[in-house]
Amino acid sequence: MEIERSERGFDFLIHPAYLPEDDFSRLASQSSAIRDYEDAWDRPGSSCLWIGEHHHLNREEVAQFVAHLQAWLNTGSLKIQVTA
Repeated sequence: MEIERSERGFDFLIHPAYLPEDDFSRLASQSSAIRDYEDAWDRPGSSCLWIGEHHHLNREEVAQFVAHLQAWLNTGSLKIQVTA
């Protein structure tokens, strides 16, 4: 799975099995929607996620997906923070 950035500046997660040109390549994408969270205006893309359709993920891929979702919950970014 890879993180890419949209032309609007929001991160999205793609699966390598799907072509980037394909509308179904995105597994999850940060949304520009702002909800009633204390830090929502300071962290654009951290209020909501778009979750893609038409994907089949195996168990290892689901574990990766969950890690990206947990990163988003913790930081507002889909990027997994690597600690040294």
